[in-house]
Amino acid sequence: MLATGFIGCASTPPNAIPIAQTANPAAEIEKTQKLINEARERQMDVLSPTNFTKAEQALNKAIDKKSSGKSNEDILEQISYSRTYLKQAADSTQLAIRQLPGIQDARRGAMIAGANEAYPRDWNRVGKELESVTKSIEKGNLSPSDKKSAAIIGEYRQLEIDAVTKRVLSQADNNLKAAEKDKAEKMAPRSYTAATMKYQNAAKIIAANPRNAMAINKASQDATRESLHLVEVMNKVKQGNTEDLVLQSEKQQRAISSLRKENNMNEAEMNEMARQQAELQRSQMLINQAANIRSQFKPSEAEVFTEKGRVTLRLKSLQFPPNQASLGRKNEALLERVNEAIETTGPARVIVEGHTDSTGNPNRNMTLSERRAKSVQDYLVANGAVTLANVEAVGLGSTKPVSDNKTATGRAQNRRIEIIIEPLSR
Repeated sequence: MLATGFIGCASTPPNAIPIAQTANPAAEIEKTQKLINEARERQMDVLSPTNFTKAEQALNKAIDKKSSGKSNEDILEQISYSRTYLKQAADSTQLAIRQLPGIQDARRGAMIAGANEAYPRDWNRVGKELESVTKSIEKGNLSPSDKKSAAIIGEYRQLEIDAVTKRVLSQADNNLKAAEKDKAEKMAPRSYTAATMKYQNAAKIIAANPRNAMAINKASQDATRESLHLVEVMNKVKQGNTEDLVLQSEKQQRAISSLRKENNMNEAEMNEMARQQAELQRSQMLINQAANIRSQFKPSEAEVFTEKGRVTLRLKSLQFPPNQASLGRKNEALLERVNEAIETTGPARVIVEGHTDSTGNPNRNMTLSERRAKSVQDYLVANGAVTLANVEAVGLGSTKPVSDNKTATGRAQNRRIEIIIEPLSR
């Protein structure tokens, strides 16, 4: 038993905080554990790591001694050591705070933002940099803190920004990356630009102040909403629509909904809006059908386009013997795919146009073009692509050239069959 009546007065560490030997070990352990927790809240574990670690070790020894039935004197001695190291940690922490102004706020902000979980490797790396500096401060060496203070605080600030950005903009970021992979910048430039600008705006707001929750929530919601819209537009574009048609359709739908809500639309206006919407949807359908048909032919075989509410299939490789209208077996493979293309459009009215170049007698050319169109018409009817009632053969001779008749190449392009498909209302 110590003659002084106190535990720790003459023991290491130097200037140990005395504890009355009559103190209750269990109560002192509980009190010291609370002090340890409070110290950790004040970030003493990183601002004075050596002293804090020794304080924890001494407390753990006290707990072990109590569990193994050691004397109260031995237990209280370790409690004394623990509190002494905590006092030293508190003093060293104050010095670290003076040397690293803003470090507590920067580190706490990054932790609250979830940087330690979002970016564990960077968090640990910066933590080691900070630990190196604070250990030097514990030893009285302030030089490293003078050199590294701003850099470490800056890294914690950036980690906070990155963690907030990742948390609130991850969905928008993923949507943009997926759209970029699908070439959205080219296929849907207006929607891509709008989504990108919303994302960049949110990122700027976060970078300016990652703790401005109200502004960040609004900006991130806008960015996410715009990115989802981009995904929707791209899905429709990949189906064969153009971005302009998709956006026009959306605008039309919004206008109809708005007017209906306001109850300011009379019957005539409603019908006109509905007609315009139906026309727009029909245009989208035609573009989809044209894209589907186009995919079935090589560019050298056929050109497919939409015009005046119809899909036109301009056959480039369909060939007739000179001055004849017989199809020949060499054209069967091409015509079979024409047949399949018409079937995929559903019920339709079909016009088969025959065209010639300007060589020879115009009247004979007109007759020849009619005969050739009739040959194709007969094939389509015979193979079930269309009924006779829904197909018409027209000869136009050389009246509608698509190229210059002065060159051999131009004349070859003018000698052609065009299949015009006009879908019927279902």
